[in-house]
Amino acid sequence: MKVGALREYLSKLDQEMDVLCYSEDERFIVKNQGFVLLDILAVNTANGERLRLEDGTPYLKFRQGPKSAVMVTLEVTSDF
Repeated sequence: MKVGALREYLSKLDQEMDVLCYSEDERFIVKNQGFVLLDILAVNTANGERLRLEDGTPYLKFRQGPKSAVMVTLEVTSDF
């Protein structure tokens, strides 16, 4: 999702509402739960290069280089 699209969605909501993330990705799910809930700790920007590890796992190398781009990152936690 791009920043503009996220801003558009959020601008239509009550500005005092909490924002949470969740994932139904089976790699993060604890047995007998349908999703994992995440709280946003911080929003930042970083230079990074998106890639996949040898096992296919999506990964981000935080560095500046020919294949990198500045992107927005959300630091999240499941402990809240």
